[in-house]
Parts: sequence; C-alpha cells; structure tokens
Amino acid sequence: MGENLVRFVASIAAVAVSLAVAGPALAGKGGTPAPTQCATTDISLTALSCTGFISGNLINSSPSDVAAQKAALATLGLDWTGGTVASFQNLSGATTINFAQQLTGLTYIGVHYGNGNGGPGNATAFYVLDAAQGINQLHLSFGASSNFVVYVTGIPDGAPGAAPEPATWAMMVGGFGMVGGALRSRKRASAFSFG
Repeated sequence: MGENLVRFVASIAAVAVSLAVAGPALAGKGGTPAPTQCATTDISLTALSCTGFISGNLINSSPSDVAAQKAALATLGLDWTGGTVASFQNLSGATTINFAQQLTGLTYIGVHYGNGNGGPGNATAFYVLDAAQGINQLHLSFGASSNFVVYVTGIPDGAPGAAPEPATWAMMVGGFGMVGGALRSRKRASAFSFG
C-alpha cells in the first residue's frame, strides 16, 4: 500500500509540473497573450497601488468599458463618477507622457497597452500615485502604450475619498483594539469594586 501511495503522489506531482509548464502557453492561444499582473513600479513615480492588467482596451467610452473602469478604480479607493482631467490616444508605444496640467496630490490614472513589442499584451492597468507637490511627466516601464487617462488629480493625501495606506489601516485597527481592551478592562475593574 505504501508503494501505491508513492506512485500516486508522484503522478500528481508530474501532472502539476506539466500544467505549470503548459499553462502560460495554453493561456495565450488565439492571439491573446495571458495578461500579467501590474506592479507599482510600472510607472516612473512608483504608484501606491495598482489593479490589472485587465484584458482589452478599457479606456474607451462604451458603457461596458465605463462600468469596467468604475469597478477597477473602486478597487483603488476611488468612487469615479465619470470625466477625466486628461486623455491621450494613439501613443504609438511612447514611454514618456508629458502633461500640460501639473499633477498634484493623489492621482488616479489608467494605461492601455496594445499588442506591440515591449508590453504586457492587449491589457489595461489602473494606478493611484502620490504626485506630491507636482509633476509634469511620467515614464512607463513598458512600451506598446496605446491610451493613457488621468481620471483625477489634486486629491490631498488623507482627504475623503483617498484610500488610506496599509500602515494607516493597521494603526487604526490597533487603536480600536487598544480602546476596546481598555474599555473591557475598565468594565472588569468596576465589577470587582462594586461586587
């Protein structure tokens, strides 16, 4: 019985290895490469957070694309009601984006990469970054850029609608825990003094 168990485990491991090797190749069938995950370092001013790469060009004006943009931006903490600050079309693979209007504070952007060389394939990613006192350009780590949108800029860090950083969330949760612990300890102390 022990020998059969070893054979079974070995066959499961072989199947897992073959799927891991063949998976990326199978995902790219039909001319659509499997999108990779975005990274905060995809842009020159390191983003605070990103979501994507989502297959297709979501930076369009069709209703389904608008809904997809709203959903993606919501994961970054922005309740987007429509409208944009700036929009660039047909970038032809440019890796430097120059802005006429200076970006400041928390800024939400979207980038679509086409199927050209040097990109993640036909995919869109969304980023939130802190432009601080102002920037006039961003550099993209990938070529094959197609469309670029600035959704919102100028949100002061910590303003309503701004997404707190993970350290802020941790500090808030810790603070609530300490307050709860203090109240519980105070309740026990008063029960002992009167009982």
